[in-house]
Amino acid sequence: MTTTIDASLSVRGAVIAALKADAALTALVPAGRIYPSKTPANVAWPFIKLGVLMNSPTRYDCGGGGDVTGAVHVFVKGSASILDPEARTYQINKEIVRVLDGIDIVLADDLSLGFTVTLSQVMEDGAEADAYHGVVSIVASAT
Repeated sequence: MTTTIDASLSVRGAVIAALKADAALTALVPAGRIYPSKTPANVAWPFIKLGVLMNSPTRYDCGGGGDVTGAVHVFVKGSASILDPEARTYQINKEIVRVLDGIDIVLADDLSLGFTVTLSQVMEDGAEADAYHGVVSIVASAT
């Protein structure tokens, strides 16, 4: 089987689809606020976006593949319904880790993707008052 050596678009699609399909996650952040790397102007908080991905191609005798790395970003601001934005950011990160870590899927083009979460972090968002930024780093191995 010959596979692509840059599965970035397939990984992006699989990550966004998995996040939007998870009921526990979308109870915290509506599916309509889960974006690829570009967000709309005046985006509503909280929201999730997938950062731009990087690919490290691999080549095998029987085909190719690669390790696609990137991060899912979470943005949460305090509001009347979110009294502890830091805790909410940790909660959303936890759900993203649960959804993505260990996913093994085969796509329609016979591309196999295996996901591993490598980091989960929450930090204050210096650009926004009472706001937090979560990061969940992933590696998707494509074969």
